[in-house]
Amino acid sequence: EEYEGELTEEEEEGEVDPSAIRMEQLWVFKCDITAGRNVSCLGWNKVRKDMLAVGYGQFEFGKQKEGLVAFWSLKNPTYPLWHFKTVCGVTALDFSSKNGNILAVGMYDGTVAIYDVMTRQQTAAMESNHSNGKHSDPVWKMRWVEQVPDVDRLVTISTDGRISLWSITKGLEFSDLMKLKRVVPKQPAPPPAGAAVAANMNTEAFISRRASGMSFDFSSRDARIYIAGTEDGPIHKCSTSYSEQYLETYVGHKGPVYNIQWSPFRP
Repeated sequence: EEYEGELTEEEEEGEVDPSAIRMEQLWVFKCDITAGRNVSCLGWNKVRKDMLAVGYGQFEFGKQKEGLVAFWSLKNPTYPLWHFKTVCGVTALDFSSKNGNILAVGMYDGTVAIYDVMTRQQTAAMESNHSNGKHSDPVWKMRWVEQVPDVDRLVTISTDGRISLWSITKGLEFSDLMKLKRVVPKQPAPPPAGAAVAANMNTEAFISRRASGMSFDFSSRDARIYIAGTEDGPIHKCSTSYSEQYLETYVGHKGPVYNIQWSPFRP
């Protein structure tokens, strides 16, 4: 609502009584085809900005069933513009920032699929399989990134430990940006004769076993730098220039990091 009048001293300083803030529900996107389904992900079309793609799928292994993607419009909240079903639950999706007709969809079985929204086909235009990079665990996040000027490439992360970069210029091709490995603090050893050397080794960490990826985000300041959140809690700062080592690891959480984002105000 449009505000008329002078700002109070508290408002100017950002100190507003929470009880004075309210949200008003405008409408609900629901219909018979989405009834009883779990909303697992959603994304706005970056070109046609009134269109919202919503993915439906279960997060639990024992409750898996076919998935669904519905395309809702702000112009008609009563029924989707279009929808299609998938063989298993949808866990992630993202519209290309360069081509509003291209939608990437990630699924619980690890499939990465590319759909052309303009054709309204029920089947994917491109789809990963075990011979061309299909993840072996659910795809939890995906995002189109512009690493080369005017060229969109898709990045995905999965609990199989892979962060993968996909190209669609010559079919669906992939390369792994990183295979996440678990960072385990080295346990203190009893002080032997060379106590100084042992103490120095104990301050370091060694990398062992595969880590499960849950989320990631690329820096707006440097397109090569990204951060990845894991199921175990550590957050890793990585570079597309290095696929074997982390630039830095932030330890603090003891549970899954489901989402992560760089501040748009303080890069």
